Amino acid sequence: MPLLRLAPRFRPDLSLTDRRRLRRLLAALALGLATALIVWTLTPRASGTTVIVAAADIAPGTTLAAGDLATRTYPAELVPEGALGSAAAAVGSTAAVHLSRGSPLTAAGLLAPDAGPAEPGRLRMPVTVTDEAAAATLQPGHRVRVFAAGAGGDGADDPDGIPGAAGGATGAVVDEAVVAAVSRTAGTAVSGSTTVVTLDLSEAEAAALAAVSGTALSFALLN
Repeated sequence: MPLLRLAPRFRPDLSLTDRRRLRRLLAALALGLATALIVWTLTPRASGTTVIVAAADIAPGTTLAAGDLATRTYPAELVPEGALGSAAAAVGSTAAVHLSRGSPLTAAGLLAPDAGPAEPGRLRMPVTVTDEAAAATLQPGHRVRVFAAGAGGDGADDPDGIPGAAGGATGAVVDEAVVAAVSRTAGTAVSGSTTVVTLDLSEAEAAALAAVSGTALSFALLN
């Protein structure tokens, strides 16, 4: 039976001087790699996305100034839909909802500056519309009649009526209101889309809407 022989291991025939040169070369390469790693580690790198947040608790109806705002860096995957990345986009706007300290500012939570101030004796009231198909038809300047599920009747004659509600023949909470602004934010995998409609109302009408807070609202277009 034939015997297998292992080939002798190849050993380069290097002189002592060549070996020293090779060692110096390898040491220089190792030092260069270590230096590059240290520089890469110590070099500051931008990461995340800048988001504008509330510097303190902000009440609805507050006109935002630079001092009301702060910046935070969020991982890109955690940035809320519609979040503002520039303070200039928020200054002069009006908070449509309560903003807790540190909460991100989004387009849906602000009333644009171009909506203008309410006239004397009138209020601007933001309401959330749950029917997105109906909300898609609303635009600033529309006149709408507002209904609430389970509400209706004349507050003067019905003990369960809503004070300030239109009631009467229409059965509406508000007979006629003007849409001052519409803010929409797209939905995510976690939450659906949201539409906040700001209505121009009398004080009595605003009180009537506040009385049905949390109730699903529907609208009828008048123009």
